[in-house]
Amino acid sequence: MKRNLLFIFLLLTIMSGAAQNKLQISHGPYLQEVTGDGATFVFLTSEKSFSAIELKKEGTDTSSLYYHTQYGFRDAYNTFHSIRIEKLEPGCTYQYRICSKEMRSFEPYKVTFGDSIASQWYTFKTIDPKAKGGAIFITSDTHNNTKMLETLLELCDYKTCDAFFYAGDVMNYMADGETPFHAFIDTSVKLFASSTPFEVVRGNHETRGKLARTYPHFFPKKDGKIYGSYLLGDIMVVMIDCGEDKPDDFWVYSGLNDFDSYRTEQAKWLKELVKTKEFKKAKYRIVISHFPMTKGIYDYKELSHGMDDLSDKCLPILNKAKIDLMVSGHTHEYAFHEKNAGGNNFPILVGSNQSAARLDIADGKIKIKAVDKNGKILLERMLQ
Repeated sequence: MKRNLLFIFLLLTIMSGAAQNKLQISHGPYLQEVTGDGATFVFLTSEKSFSAIELKKEGTDTSSLYYHTQYGFRDAYNTFHSIRIEKLEPGCTYQYRICSKEMRSFEPYKVTFGDSIASQWYTFKTIDPKAKGGAIFITSDTHNNTKMLETLLELCDYKTCDAFFYAGDVMNYMADGETPFHAFIDTSVKLFASSTPFEVVRGNHETRGKLARTYPHFFPKKDGKIYGSYLLGDIMVVMIDCGEDKPDDFWVYSGLNDFDSYRTEQAKWLKELVKTKEFKKAKYRIVISHFPMTKGIYDYKELSHGMDDLSDKCLPILNKAKIDLMVSGHTHEYAFHEKNAGGNNFPILVGSNQSAARLDIADGKIKIKAVDKNGKILLERMLQ
């Protein structure tokens, strides 16, 4: 009898383990770098697999499979998947789903496949270059607080937003590969990110932790950079990557940082960006920077080094570029700095660590609504 019970127990244990190991999508999908002619699809599988995106135009039955291909190989035997699809049509609605096949072994001359899965169909739309205005959600400094993030998204009526930006410090630090998902990606996927992309502007806290150097891996860009610009119809959003707040030689960094040079690199890029046709043609120009760029307003001694260095290098360029608004965070204190309050030739909205902003942009005007986690309206302002 005891032997029979032991046999049944072992059998149930094996069956339970098999069920737990069954191939599934463990995180995502979430969209990145959606443009007028392309989109990147990011997701994780629970087991090493061979994965593709099946894509079709909405309303049609004809679909195609797309893979991430590099150096002659289709990506295989991995759990992290990032697939870029290009040559799409601007302003067009597409449907997609994930198709994955488990790879139980991967020998030089023999591959053993296991379970195959297909996700539900998701819908997204490529950017319409002729679009006028839009609604943008921006928050920062949520520091792993997913409950507050969800509350802020709800308070800003996220379902009617066209674009989402995280302005840094949405994580405390990069502890492991699960950190970005637990901090904000999973919440974003639950609410919108499988159909509407988000963009992340790195804060100083995302530069910390033993896996901080893997940050770009989670938010892939064609040019490999984590600063850049985003064109949403006639809205140009410039995203600045601030780096650390303290000097590069500050003892806690152990000689591993070189952000002063990195900010110089970005200033050179920014100088060229504002000369481009796309920048000049945009009707609205918004800058997102984790550090607010001002002179004489913030004085945190050694903690203000990064802010001062960034302002010294980028503010003179932006002041001549007809910027409509800068949105920042970092200070954990809500503020709205009027034009010329501290060397800035444009208004600056600084979010707290418990607030978010919604920008409704139309008819040559930017309507700002900033709220805190309790629903208190911090600012309602029309810029024109």
